[in-house]
Amino acid sequence: MTCFECDHGELTPATVNLTGERNGESFEVKVAGLRCDKCGFETFDSAQSAEFTKAISDAYRAAHGLLTGRDIRARRSRLGMTQHQFADYLGAGVASVKRWEAGQIQDRAMDQLIRLKTDADSARENLRKLQEQNPEPFILFDGEGISLAITMPSIQYVERAEMTIEDVLFDCHELVNGADALIAA
Repeated sequence: MTCFECDHGELTPATVNLTGERNGESFEVKVAGLRCDKCGFETFDSAQSAEFTKAISDAYRAAHGLLTGRDIRARRSRLGMTQHQFADYLGAGVASVKRWEAGQIQDRAMDQLIRLKTDADSARENLRKLQEQNPEPFILFDGEGISLAITMPSIQYVERAEMTIEDVLFDCHELVNGADALIAA
């Protein structure tokens, strides 16, 4: 194919650096494309268009802290799910999952849901934040006509495997001393 930039060289397959735009932002990506052997002009043909679009979308996602199409596919695969099963698991349409994996950018809310449902660390961090914002009361006594409860301003999330008997005894001792002080007052 003759170069349409200089009309003298030949466009040959090469890895090229091209710039594209997504949501008003420019990104340079390295993709399979064509380079002129005379003037160095770089472009891609229609068969390479989809990969270029996906690369630009993934560059945007990476710049904004979103999962890339490859990340989403890897998480789905790690769960051993088909696209249809993954869509059901997320409460989304299968067409959406296909589009995200092919390069369409998911919104931030869906990105967070995907992380929560595919990554235990993200789920634990979310639980910890939720517990800090909405601490549950610790009921010390629940009798007829009276209840005694203490609401902590923050609750520390500790996995059972990390908790020792000393932690439990220390926490209970603090709670009892706090309760005694509350009752005495």
